Amino acid sequence: MSRALRIVATAFVACIIQTTLVGYIRIAGVAPDMLIVFLVLLTGYTGAYGGFCTGSVMAMLYDASVGYVLAINLVAYTFIGWAAPMLRSAMNKKLRKMKHKSVLELMLICFFLTLMREMLYIGYLFLIGSEQGFITVVRMLLCAAYSAVMILPGSLVMRVIMRAFKAKKSRPGDLEEEDAVTEIYR
Repeated sequence: MSRALRIVATAFVACIIQTTLVGYIRIAGVAPDMLIVFLVLLTGYTGAYGGFCTGSVMAMLYDASVGYVLAINLVAYTFIGWAAPMLRSAMNKKLRKMKHKSVLELMLICFFLTLMREMLYIGYLFLIGSEQGFITVVRMLLCAAYSAVMILPGSLVMRVIMRAFKAKKSRPGDLEEEDAVTEIYR
């Protein structure tokens, strides 16, 4: 399976998990944003351009499955896919001497990007005239923390997707299929 197909499969899996599974793992009415979790994890494999493109695809799939007509998710997830690898490289420089920093980096990046997306959504609700109280801020922080914790199980799913159906690299002494067939008939 090519790398592009794995990226598209990740977008579909993330959208399916966000629309179906997240309803079952709510805690106190707060659900994680699994699209951000998968985007942060995916950008370790693809970089900024792949994250940008995958964020766009994920947002369009999610909007189509939920029925949103506004482009607020498209802007948010596209930006998140673009910004996550840049934040990761900046944090690599800052946390150079720390051991086991990769999981901490991913969790912090996921926390702050989820917080940014939730603030964007709350700002949109405020602009359309919906009153927002203190409980909305608490729910926003809980959603960001829950999404950051979901990096751990999400990384297992991402590892399975990115390692699935990898082509076995042939060694110089190995016979290809065509070579093997011609060897048999000689």
